[in-house]
Amino acid sequence: MNSESNESDWDPVHCNVEVDLVSRRIGLFLLNLFLFIVGLMMNLTVVWVNWQRRHTRNTGIFCILNMGVADTMLMIILPISMLEVALDHVWIWGDFLCRFSNLIIVTNIHASSFFLAYISVERYRSLACGSSPKMTTTSEKRKRNIICAALWIFGLFFASLETVHVRVLGWNEPGCYLFPNHDYRRWFSSLIIIQFLAQYLIPATIMVTFNTLTARAVRSSPEVQVRNMDNVWLLHVYSAVFIICWLPFQLIMILVLVELEDPNLFDCNAIEQLFFTYTIVRTMALLHCVANPILYSFLSRSFRSKLINLVLKLLPQDIVANRGMDQHADCAEGVGNGEKGNNMAENTSQSDGGA
Repeated sequence: MNSESNESDWDPVHCNVEVDLVSRRIGLFLLNLFLFIVGLMMNLTVVWVNWQRRHTRNTGIFCILNMGVADTMLMIILPISMLEVALDHVWIWGDFLCRFSNLIIVTNIHASSFFLAYISVERYRSLACGSSPKMTTTSEKRKRNIICAALWIFGLFFASLETVHVRVLGWNEPGCYLFPNHDYRRWFSSLIIIQFLAQYLIPATIMVTFNTLTARAVRSSPEVQVRNMDNVWLLHVYSAVFIICWLPFQLIMILVLVELEDPNLFDCNAIEQLFFTYTIVRTMALLHCVANPILYSFLSRSFRSKLINLVLKLLPQDIVANRGMDQHADCAEGVGNGEKGNNMAENTSQSDGGA
C-alpha cells in the first residue's frame, strides 16, 4: 500500500530533480520477491518448529512463536505490494482489500516489535530470577497468554488508528492511500509521533536496556565458562539489527513530519526525493523479517535440534535408522564432556526464549 502523504501539495512538473522511477520499481519488485521467498520459508519454519513446543513453560519460545506468526503474515501479504509496485502504485483490488491489507501489515509490524521487546525482558527476568522459586505451570502460562494477547490487541489498536483513514483514491490512477478527510496535517503529524514512539523508540529502548543488563549478568556469573562468553555479543546484535533495520524509515518519517509542520522548509526537489526514498526504506525495513528467524531461532542449538528431529520424522524409517546408527557412535565419544554453563549460555539464545 502507498501510505505516503498527499503528494498533490506540490506540482512535480516544476521540479528539476530527476528520479529514476523505473529502476526503483524494478529494485523494489526484486526486493519484495526476495523477502517473500526467503522470509516466508524461514518464518514458516520458525512457526512450525515452535508450534510443536508451544506447551513449554519457556515464555521466550512462546514469544518467538508469536513473533514468527507476525512476520509470516507480513510475508504472506507481500505479493499484493509486489504487484502494486509493478503497476506503479495503481490499486486494482477495491476499497476493502486496501483497508484490510493495511490493517494486517501495520498490526503485524507493531506486534513483531512488541514481541522483540517482550523477549528481551523475559530473557533478563528468567536469568535474574533463575534461582528463585518458580510459579506453577498453569499460572505462568496464564500470565504469558494474557501478555501476548495484550500485545496483539495493542498492535491492532495502533493499526486501526491508521487504517480508519486508508481508502482508494483516484487522481491519475486509483491508488491505496492514507488520507484523512479533515485536518490532514495535524492528524498525520500525530500519527507519525505515536507510531515512532510505539513501534520504534519504546521497543528499541526496552531491547537495548534489558539486553545490556542480561549481558552484564552473564559476564558476572561464575557459572559461565569462558567458551560461552562468545554468545554474549549476540545480545547486542539483537538490539542493533532492529535499530538499523527501522532507523532509515523512521528518519524519513521524521522529515515528513518536519515538512508537514513547516511546508516552506523544503523545496519541490527535496520533497520529490523524500517520497522517492520513502518507498525504498519502507520495504527495506521488512528485512527484519528475514533477520529475526536467523537471530532468534536458527542460531540456537535447541531449535536446530528440534528442527532436525521433526525433519527426520518425515523421512522414511530406513534412512532414519541408518542416520541414528551413525550418530550413536559420535554421541558415545562425547559422553562425559562437561556441559557446565550451557544453561546460562542458552539464556543468550533466542530460540530458548532468548532467555
